Formats: sequence, structure tokens, C-alpha cells
Amino acid sequence: MSMRGTWTPRLDEKYRLTLPAKYRLELTAEVTVVCEQERCLAIYARDVLDAMMDPINAAPSTRREVREYQRWAQYRAEDATPDKQGRVTLTPTQRTWAGLDKDVVVIGAGNRLEVWNPETWDAYAAELDAKFADFDGDIVPVAAQG
Repeated sequence: MSMRGTWTPRLDEKYRLTLPAKYRLELTAEVTVVCEQERCLAIYARDVLDAMMDPINAAPSTRREVREYQRWAQYRAEDATPDKQGRVTLTPTQRTWAGLDKDVVVIGAGNRLEVWNPETWDAYAAELDAKFADFDGDIVPVAAQG
């Protein structure tokens, strides 16, 4: 499943986010909300995130960078099961990380949904547009294409 598109929902009074209707069937089971780079949140189907984290969790914890990334990537993560209306609750820690209040922007980003502060997203989207509008190069590193 590849998620794409942009939505501008509002969080309700309990800071619940309604997932986009077109992805509710894929996200009816347990999801995981994580704090991502660039100060946004990401919502993954739990099995997708677990598969991504498997190599990191299997890496030797004798390496400081491994331990630190394992901690950073997971200490604010929350597993959730969307309710019957397709809503998940964002924690205070997650909302603080991403600078979220009531208005949010949700984007499809391939294997996940991302949740952004609208002003942060607008500025970042402008950077992306400037970077990729006339881009003519490799996106995937050559070694990863093998």
C-alpha cells in the first residue's frame, strides 16, 4: 500500500485525529504513531513499522549509535487502534514535538501518513518544491538499488 495525497483535518477536543477515509480500511488494525525527523508525526500500520525497525532492533546494542537511535525512534511512539470513526489520539508529547494544536496537515508519504503543523508544512513544502521542481539526478543511492 502506498499512501499519497493531502488533507487538512482538525483535531477534536480530545486531540483525536480522524484518519483519511481512503486509508481507513488499511489502517483499521493497530497503528503506531511516531515522532519523525523534520518535526512531524508519522502513522504507520504497526506491521510496516515493525518490519522497518527489525534491522535496527537486531543491530548490536553494544554500539552507542544503535542504542541511541533505538531509544530516539521509539520512546515517544504509541501503538493505537483507531476507533469506529477512524480516529487516533495524539499524545501531549507527540503534539509538542510536531507543534500541533487543532489545525493539522496530513500527507501521504508512501508507507506512512505524516501529520504536520500547517505553517511548518507550508515552509517545508516550499523547500521541497524548490529542490525537486527541476531535479535531474538519482533519488535512491546506487548501492541501495542493487
